[in-house]
Amino acid sequence: MANDITAQTQAFAAICQASALIQELANCGTWDEDAAAILIKSLAVDSTDNLEELYPPQYLKKGYFSLVQCFGGNSGEQRYLQLAKYVILFIRLERKVTQSVTAAERLNRRLVDNTEQARARHLSVLDPGLIENLSNIYKSEISDTGLLKFNIYGRKSMLQQLHIQHKIRALILAAIKAVIHWRSAGGRRRSFIFRRARLVECANTRLKQI
Repeated sequence: MANDITAQTQAFAAICQASALIQELANCGTWDEDAAAILIKSLAVDSTDNLEELYPPQYLKKGYFSLVQCFGGNSGEQRYLQLAKYVILFIRLERKVTQSVTAAERLNRRLVDNTEQARARHLSVLDPGLIENLSNIYKSEISDTGLLKFNIYGRKSMLQQLHIQHKIRALILAAIKAVIHWRSAGGRRRSFIFRRARLVECANTRLKQI
């Protein structure tokens, strides 16, 4: 799957989709459940060579659109500038997490255990209890360790609500997972600027097909 531009675009769109959903939660307190479900579901998959199956295009429309708007060079709107910052931030965060093999393995093990428990209890993908468990995993394995300090911007009245905090943390985990897949497909931060146009072109093609 290395250097597969289609796979890179799919994974990068997933990062963008997580960022867009986080922005919506922080400002409006709502999220697109179908768009969120496909990202949360991806946390149950340890590795895959089939990103088409992991991130079905019909559920990744928000991610493709955000990719084009953020990195297509045709939008200077503040919301898209903030989205682009989130994307770059999550790429940095993934690098911090995976630099420690032990930490990465522990995080993956907890995600697998959480998935198995959810299946045993027949919980839906967006069950509040499952989302809260993911939030706690993020907090203990990433946030409390001080790997990378950053802020999520939005309305205070939204960010103070516990259930919204849980959803945002779960989505950050999904963004980290998407970055891992992006790297597996050949994506690199240092070469991103040279491949950006190809990613945008591929995302535009996908949007026309959906």
